[in-house]
Amino acid sequence: MTYLAERSVLLSLALALSGLGCVGLEAGIDYPSDLPDPDEHLTSPEGEADPSVSLNAFVIKDDVCKGVDTHPITQKLGPEDFARFLETQGLKIEPKKARDNLYWFDFPTGEKKEGEEQQFLRLRLAVLDDHFAATRDLQESLLDHGPGWWGVRRSNLAVLAPKTSLSESLSFALKHKLVCWGMFAYTGTNDVYAVPGPYTEL
Repeated sequence: MTYLAERSVLLSLALALSGLGCVGLEAGIDYPSDLPDPDEHLTSPEGEADPSVSLNAFVIKDDVCKGVDTHPITQKLGPEDFARFLETQGLKIEPKKARDNLYWFDFPTGEKKEGEEQQFLRLRLAVLDDHFAATRDLQESLLDHGPGWWGVRRSNLAVLAPKTSLSESLSFALKHKLVCWGMFAYTGTNDVYAVPGPYTEL
């Protein structure tokens, strides 16, 4: 390969990778079509109704988590704690161990294509040493995957969810009360944004 041809290939690769950072890795996963409208559960940072569903333009209302304990957790948790929370929401999911500190949680989507089995939306749960490590893990994972990926964090646990729109990620997190279990974060073009909600940790 000539120098110019090699340089052209490297430049194309660099452009492809930089473009990927702007759009985020594709997950190849469809979210359920019956998710609730998030608008009624949101307010502006100033407490006004009908906020824009855009980053830094809304907060999640406290009444979303009525009956759910949203006090900050400091003790170490494991995948069984997340599984127990989901069960209280009427969803029994057995964690699947991917490796030492990583587990998969497969949420049924309700979608079933003809001739195919039930479809699932997979969330990755990482078990870290403490909440500092969980914060770092989720931040780095979201930035690595790029815009559209989102997650929640509680104590030493970090949950990464597949790419979708901000509105759809909120709808999914609201439906399963994930915003009551942990802190919600969404990846924008250049950074990760924490969305204020009922559950908050330092």
